[in-house]
Formats: sequence, structure tokens, C-alpha cells
Amino acid sequence: MEFFVEETTIALYLKLFAWLIGTFILILVGVGFLYTLICYLYFVVNKKSINPKIDIGLDGNIKGEAGQVPVIISLPKALLPLLGYITIKIEFNTGDFSDAIVINKYSKGFEKLLPKEGSSLIWLPDRKQYHIKGYVISFIDYLQFFRFTTYKKSKNAFYLHSSEMDIPVKEITPSKTEEEIEKIKTSRKVQGDYLNYKDFEVGDDVRRIVWKIFAKNRELVIRTPEVINPYASHIKFYTSFYNVLSKDLTSTYATSMLNYYKDIVFNVCLNIKKMEKKVEFNIDQAVNEFVTVNENDRIGFQLSSANWQNNSSVNELKASGESVICVSSLVSIDELTTLIQKGSSNIIIVKVSRHLDHQNVFNFKNLFLRKDQNSELSKLKWSLSSTRKKLKTNEDDIEKLVSNSNFTGQII
Repeated sequence: MEFFVEETTIALYLKLFAWLIGTFILILVGVGFLYTLICYLYFVVNKKSINPKIDIGLDGNIKGEAGQVPVIISLPKALLPLLGYITIKIEFNTGDFSDAIVINKYSKGFEKLLPKEGSSLIWLPDRKQYHIKGYVISFIDYLQFFRFTTYKKSKNAFYLHSSEMDIPVKEITPSKTEEEIEKIKTSRKVQGDYLNYKDFEVGDDVRRIVWKIFAKNRELVIRTPEVINPYASHIKFYTSFYNVLSKDLTSTYATSMLNYYKDIVFNVCLNIKKMEKKVEFNIDQAVNEFVTVNENDRIGFQLSSANWQNNSSVNELKASGESVICVSSLVSIDELTTLIQKGSSNIIIVKVSRHLDHQNVFNFKNLFLRKDQNSELSKLKWSLSSTRKKLKTNEDDIEKLVSNSNFTGQII
């Protein structure tokens, strides 16, 4: 009887201990569940007034360089789960989602003074305008047993531009002025009066008389001499995104070549600016003005709005002889021939195949590990693609055209 009484007492204590542990776990789980549910319901009810605020780039600016981009998102009016956290995923208008950004993962929800924000590095490689479609917002308890998710629509947008690179650029100096405002260091020869002719006057040099016009119209006119002008205006920079070689203008390789082309154009303009020259930048398509842009970053913003197109030819650009015209090696040889024959003095040709030809043939890291989002494109697939064959043939034809013509521009 004593043995059975002792065994019953031990079993009773074990049951009591198990009941206490179970009750504690239920309370722990229940508190996390109820508090997280309350925060979720509060957000759902006040969804219209709680708007996520997003900052892209360094120092809280809405601009930044493409690549690993620092992103800060805040929810100033939301309730944080007790000892839990909130995760936000950004959905772009292309349907892609960003990695999850954690809002106060280890904060205490009852401390109201804590900033409700989180930051992370997101891989955004394209030099373009990113338009946000919405946010996937999840409320998670401290034990990570429960997750309540909702969706918040948004119309936020930002743009990313190229980073600075060292590119050798020939000195480009305007030979004509539109506004005699800024004085240049070295005076340049510029043309004379309208049509370069004027009526003969007493004292004019008779050697400048145009006898062909006299024989035809019986009028004495002379060629106006070149004059030395110590002023020069900005350089007009025209960029063509004319692409006739890519079947799919939005394919992976076309996008990669577009990013490289934007990098070259962006840095060429930066180098011209470093020469203390003003640049009037233009592209062959409309610019989506969705944000107020600082004048110092206007070139990067305009480039972020550009895409490959096959409608507007490069020869449709209304460029004067003092302009810089930049084209890619995706332009047709006939278009480039016509452009060179027009006598444009400053033509920059960008060989967009160089970027892809320098990729690794194999990336052994991705064979055994999780695919790295920063990994380069496969050179093996690029080498076997039909686009590369057409592009390399076109670039060889461009080299022959340049060597057999009076080309005074530059190939980068």
C-alpha cells in the first residue's frame, strides 16, 4: 500500500508539472497570437491612413546607383507585435518581388518611441525606373508560429542610374555658340554671317568674291571670313537607342546590353562635364517625368527612362554639326553609313558586345550552391546565341566602314 501511495503521489506531481508547462505554453502562444492578430486587424482597418514610406539610395535620396541598393521602409502609424516583427516585400509592376525587409525584428512593441522602420540591401541591377505596384506586409509573432499577411497597393516609383567608370573620351569642344554667356579658355573659329555670304562693299577683299554667283546673277558677293569668338555654348549630346538586331528588345541579353550602353553614355557625359563644358542631353524617346529631378542628375534620370526601340532611326535626329551623336553597335550598317556621310564630326559608337564577351564561361559556384543573384550571365549560352552572331558580324562591318571612311569620331 505504501508503494502504491508513493507512486500515485509522483504521478500526481508529474501531471501537475505537465499541466503547468502546458498552461504556460498556451499562455505564451496565446499572448503572441492575440497581440499579433490585434496589430494585423488594426492595420487592416486603418490601411488607408497607414502608408509605407520608402527611401531608395544613400542619404535618404530617391536616386541611387543600380546594383546592391540600400532600401529603407518605415510604417510610422502601424502597431508592432509584442517582441515580434513585420516583414515587407515590394512588388514591382513587372510582377517581381524583392527580398523581405524586416521592420524592428527584435524590438519591444510596448516601447512606442522606437522607430518602426527597417533597412536592407536589395539587388536591383537595371538602370531604369522602378514602379512599385504594392507591398506584401506580414505580421509575425515572437515565436514565429503565426503569420498574418495583407496587401497594400502603392504608386511609388524611383529610378536608378549607372555608377562612375573610367572611360577614355576624346576632347570635344563646341565650335559654335548659341548664347554668348560663358567665356571659354581658348577662342574658336566660327562661321560668319547668314549663309556665309554678304554683298560686296568698299574695302572688302576682292579675292573673296564668288565669281560663280556673279556670272549667274550679276551680283557681287563675297564669302564672309571666319572670325575668332571667345565664347561657346553647351554641347548638344544626342543618344540613339535604335536597335534593329535584337528580335526581343526586352530579353535578358538585350537588357544587359542596354545597361552597359547606358553606363558608357552616362560616363561619357560625366567626362565632358569634368572638362568644364555644359551638356544639353537628349534621347530619341519621351522621358517619363514622374519626379522632380536635381539638374546635376538629369542625365541619369533621362537614361533611366530610355529603352531599346526600332521605330525612330538615328538619322531622324535633328543634330547640328557641333553635336555629339552616340549610337550602339546594334544600329544597322546602312543607317550608320548615312550618318557618317552627313558629315557629323562627333560620332561615338559603343560596342555593346564587349560587356557580354567578358563574362565567365562557367560559374562553378552556382553548380553546387544556391544561385547567386549577382552572378554573371552565362557566356556559353551567349556564345551559342543567334543574336551574338549577328551582332559580331555587324560590329565587324562597322570597323570596316570606319576604316574606309572619313570617320573622325570614336569607338568605345
